[in-house]
Amino acid sequence: MMGRSLRYLKHYSDLCAAAGDESAIRECIRRDIGDSVDDVSVNPLGNLTAVKGGKNRSKTLLLTAHMDEVAFMVKSIEKNGTIRFYPVGGVVPKILPGTSVVLGKKKIPGVIGTRAVHLVQPQERDKVPDIKELFIDVGAAGKEEVKDVEAGEYIYFRSAFLAQGGLCFGKAFDDRAGCAVVTTLLRKHRDEQPGVSITAVYTAQEEVGLRGASTAAFGREGVLFNLNLEGTTCSDREVKKTYSPSTELGEGPAVTVMDRTMITNRKLLDWVLGLARERSIPCQLKRTVTGGTDGGRIHLTGEGIPSVTVAVPVRYIHAPWGILSRKDFDNYIRLAAAVVEEAHRFKA
Repeated sequence: MMGRSLRYLKHYSDLCAAAGDESAIRECIRRDIGDSVDDVSVNPLGNLTAVKGGKNRSKTLLLTAHMDEVAFMVKSIEKNGTIRFYPVGGVVPKILPGTSVVLGKKKIPGVIGTRAVHLVQPQERDKVPDIKELFIDVGAAGKEEVKDVEAGEYIYFRSAFLAQGGLCFGKAFDDRAGCAVVTTLLRKHRDEQPGVSITAVYTAQEEVGLRGASTAAFGREGVLFNLNLEGTTCSDREVKKTYSPSTELGEGPAVTVMDRTMITNRKLLDWVLGLARERSIPCQLKRTVTGGTDGGRIHLTGEGIPSVTVAVPVRYIHAPWGILSRKDFDNYIRLAAAVVEEAHRFKA
């Protein structure tokens, strides 16, 4: 199961799919899970929903993971052939100069540019550039030479997955890691019925405001709880310790107690942590309360749905390259699988 999951992670990570442009990852997932579930559908917002009937069909476990990654969008093409752009999701501008990207449907290569350090006045060198000060250079001498790129098209980090020394390097682990685990769980139950039914929603547009999550649980009855699978911040490489590390590589998947969108249902939190102890699955608590996840929207649905977010720690999240631990990823799968297998035991 672990080997197949890593292949899903690699394949999903290498795809380009930002908020509003999830078709590539959505169609890939549809192919991967098509023979493992009873029904697959796509709603107008772009969520992909898969349903697998369980032994007890009156009760449902809601599994969620978001498909979109942080990216950019073409704002304008300047007379000199450079391209101005907007962020699609949360990106720190200071990491961008010199980054390799691809633009538009034909994935035209480019580099994010700014003034060379030699041309910056000493008093300006500590200033973080704003995105509006940056541009993308595709090697064009003028606007007329910019082919196959138009305003409104997407721009993606040009990164390719690799494994090295027990670690995985790549882009979009937030949240292709979660997507890979949901697919793994659905494939695992292809030839067997889980204790309760599973509704798995691969959500759209999480990075721009948890939008897909707003409809993920709409109209669903008999939902026991929501297990939201994510990639989360890991800052264990900080030289000067501040409020971090929120999580640490190698310590297992992280369970969220509180963030800016949700305080986790205490009964569900204790049950998941107890399950990890029972099965000797290493896990940690996320120690910062910043950020938000789809669980923050889902737990507000109807009269309220108990929700818990379990995430794999990712160094340098929302950047051209992230790093996660293969050991953490394996334990992430183990904990998610345990929750699915024991979901029928949870009492809200």
